[in-house]
Amino acid sequence: MTIRTYVEPDWPHLCAIHDAARQIELASAKITEAAFAPFQKCAYQEGFFANKIIVATRAENILGFAAYRPRQLTWLYVDPNNFSQGIGQKLIKHILVHTERPLDVQMLEGNQRAQRLYEFMGFAVHKRTKGKIQGRKPVEATGLTLRLNH
Repeated sequence: MTIRTYVEPDWPHLCAIHDAARQIELASAKITEAAFAPFQKCAYQEGFFANKIIVATRAENILGFAAYRPRQLTWLYVDPNNFSQGIGQKLIKHILVHTERPLDVQMLEGNQRAQRLYEFMGFAVHKRTKGKIQGRKPVEATGLTLRLNH
């Protein structure tokens, strides 16, 4: 597996990965599907391209991606067909080399798979926030901010 910088031809693969994984993420956090917005729409609305973007590949297949900026991991999604293969860990390890501390990541409370990954990588819950997810319609949700200090 290799980690490389995002290039424009990766876009449809990132959309497919995000959309499949996001639906699993919402379901695991027990949030209605009305909170879902396709990556094609939310990436632009949420400033995805203002970040440094990396992709994990194996034999030219994109397995996952992450985006980050100084002190914040802003997006991390892995193709559900490749869950539990160390892809998220490898993406995070790459980011840790290229960012400052403290490093924060936000996630939905109840997404146990993501929380286990972040805690395994050294992050700890820093704060809990209630708000709304802007999907097809606004949906109440609780988010966690996890922080890595070292």
